[in-house]
Amino acid sequence: MKAMRALRAVALAAAALLPWVPATGQAQEWRGWNIHAADYPNGRGLDRFGELVMQRTNNRIRMRTYHSAQLGQQDEAIQQMRLGSIDFGNFNLSPFNNLAPSTNVVTLPFLFRNVAHSHAAIDGIAGAEIAKDLEAIGIIALAWYDGGARSVYSTRPIRTPADMRGLKIRVQTSDLWIDLMRALGANPTPLPFGEVFTSLQSGVIDAAENNYPSYESTRHFEVARYYTTTEHSNVPEVLAVSQQRWRRASEAERNILRDAARESATLQRQLWAERERVSRQRVEAAGVTVIELTDRSPWSALMEPVYAKYAATPRLSGMVQAIRALP
Repeated sequence: MKAMRALRAVALAAAALLPWVPATGQAQEWRGWNIHAADYPNGRGLDRFGELVMQRTNNRIRMRTYHSAQLGQQDEAIQQMRLGSIDFGNFNLSPFNNLAPSTNVVTLPFLFRNVAHSHAAIDGIAGAEIAKDLEAIGIIALAWYDGGARSVYSTRPIRTPADMRGLKIRVQTSDLWIDLMRALGANPTPLPFGEVFTSLQSGVIDAAENNYPSYESTRHFEVARYYTTTEHSNVPEVLAVSQQRWRRASEAERNILRDAARESATLQRQLWAERERVSRQRVEAAGVTVIELTDRSPWSALMEPVYAKYAATPRLSGMVQAIRALP
């Protein structure tokens, strides 16, 4: 008996010398994906997310973001997250169009009146519906980043929808984006984003579409000297975690992840607005011709077939109506 008590005392003394491990388990290493550079607003937002999570879990959850698509391109990264080999990431919602039906709504052209309208929708009814669909495919939405207003840039001036006819324009790999450009009379050409510069330069395509920061940071303005403010799309982006990681997290950890994600989104949106302003100044200083559209109704009038196809169900058409009704 004395021997047993002695052994127990030794065990307790040894345990006291070990570092304290919380009930939720050992320290975890989380891998994060980001297509942008680390100093881009999205990269800085993701890094802030990771810092906050590490601080608030006392480094129990250690976050490392791999920027500049180090872990693969976006479609690949989405599949890796669904499988659990990527733990968190920031994604544009367009590549989810064929996986999560409600993402089609916020991708619809000329839906949002302005940035504030887009934020109100994604922080409210649209975000709630999209989060349900993403969870169904193994991805947990935590917060929403600003993806910026996308416009057309080209090697020749575009002032009216008629100028789009026959134009070879790069689009993302999405049926909706292809149909959007066909509705404008253009010839949509799906290409990886990394091939846009050389394709514009060689004449494989005549145009592409994106926001000011992407247009400027990739130097596409050097080979496409006209930027037309169609602002046809303002697709939000999601900061999400893998459902496999989420299921293993405690409720306290989930609250930390949610709060940190929302704080990082506030930062990202502030940085985004400033980056858009600076990027526009840079391309204008480089001699780009910015063609300002004050009336987009001739453009939006051509989108009826797109809405009929991609918001055909009562659920999706209801989302469109609810978004349009927002103040």
